[in-house]
Amino acid sequence: MSPRTKAALILVAITIVWGLTFPMNHWALDKSFDPIAFSGVRFTFAAFAFLPLAIRGSGPLPKSFKGKTPGKLLWFWGGLAAGFPLIIYSILQYMGLEQTSSGKAGFISGMYVIIVPLIAMFTGRFPGIPFWIGLALAVCGLWLLSNPGGEGSLNRGDALMLLSATFTAVHVLVTSRFSNRVDPVRFVTVQLFLTGIVSLAIAVFRGNMPPSSLFWQTLPVSLFGIISLAGGILGQTAAQRHMRSSEVALMLQLQGVFAALFAMIFMDEVMTMLMWFGAFLVMAGAAMAQSRSKRGAGSPAGKPSAGQQAPAGS
Repeated sequence: MSPRTKAALILVAITIVWGLTFPMNHWALDKSFDPIAFSGVRFTFAAFAFLPLAIRGSGPLPKSFKGKTPGKLLWFWGGLAAGFPLIIYSILQYMGLEQTSSGKAGFISGMYVIIVPLIAMFTGRFPGIPFWIGLALAVCGLWLLSNPGGEGSLNRGDALMLLSATFTAVHVLVTSRFSNRVDPVRFVTVQLFLTGIVSLAIAVFRGNMPPSSLFWQTLPVSLFGIISLAGGILGQTAAQRHMRSSEVALMLQLQGVFAALFAMIFMDEVMTMLMWFGAFLVMAGAAMAQSRSKRGAGSPAGKPSAGQQAPAGS
């Protein structure tokens, strides 16, 4: 089996795990688990799972690194910079899951692939015509997906998921600034601890910490978060050594498909034909937006770009 085939299989496994997290998180939130407290518990568990690896470190910088050696604590300051958008998007995602279906949430969260180039425009990186065609398809698909009955507007949960995807895009762009210059495990561990601690502090301040019975009842979901966050990010990093970032981003859009399938199996959710068509347009738009232009928008393996890392299904 070629390294490229192995990388593709790893990414498929990641999308299955991330797709499963949507109905699992939805189930836990239906138990009246406060979204902010839920975010704090899951990220704190994942942070402690990463801690032994972070203490050990992951060795020297990758061969693709070019430039002067960064400061020894850049992984810490970079982790803080990437951690704040991670806090916001994770909390918004869990709040949105309370008020929309798991299947719709999985597809809407994938809109970050469209939003990343939009934000990058402010840094002088202007996308080509394929991006704008993809954006139009994704917007039409989002409208159909979120309004199967023709209500005329997004519901609150859909809007929160879209706002969460916006901060996912911010997180991707910040991560792309540091990913090739820092120890990746320590960089991620700082983000996880920051998100977990801040979320728990907010939940305690608001008096929304769950009772012990609810905590133990939803513990399996929190522990599964270790697999989705830790295993997903590390597996994705390994896969990116053999695939272009645009190809990785496209394959990760499959999480929306698996989220919808698992939601129908385990949560008895229903997606109409119109909603499935909208979901298809969202994924087609993401594919179009990530297509390479003649100048080569895709980065070669080992060179991160804005679109590589985003634990959207966390």
